[in-house]
Amino acid sequence: MQAKIISEKKMLLIGMNFYGDPFSNHSFWSEENEIGHLWKRFISFLDKNPELNNRIKKNVFLEIFLTSEESMSAGLFDVFVGILVDKLEYIPINCVAKQLPATEYAVFTLKGNQINSDWQKKIYKQWLPESDYELSFGYNIQYYDQRFKGINSIRESELDILVPVRKKS
Repeated sequence: MQAKIISEKKMLLIGMNFYGDPFSNHSFWSEENEIGHLWKRFISFLDKNPELNNRIKKNVFLEIFLTSEESMSAGLFDVFVGILVDKLEYIPINCVAKQLPATEYAVFTLKGNQINSDWQKKIYKQWLPESDYELSFGYNIQYYDQRFKGINSIRESELDILVPVRKKS
């Protein structure tokens, strides 16, 4: 896998969370798993609440997986879906806010069937140990923009994965 290293300022986000095993009822890349339900709930909320007018990058949505010891041992994840905003002045009661720290990211662009492949293993077990980088924070971002055509059109889609990194000491 090829990575491009970028630097990002802190990111401010508004969205919704899920904590638990997102794949307990349905597999990965299913609209019927807990992440699919979370997306449906958030998109429906956005459609009904246009007052989120401080949104930046109008066609961008983020899905963030925060990892912890529970993630690895029990398969429990904190999953956030949301949008980028320029300030956290107004946070709807149905939503939560996140502030991601300024950091460098290794950006991996997945195309077509790479999206539903085992990209996590390739990034974390192959690319990262062989690179000059280590994780700076315990999360990754799936960055959806106009290149992502939908879960039923994976072959025609592209998706960026952002992994927070720093140079190895």
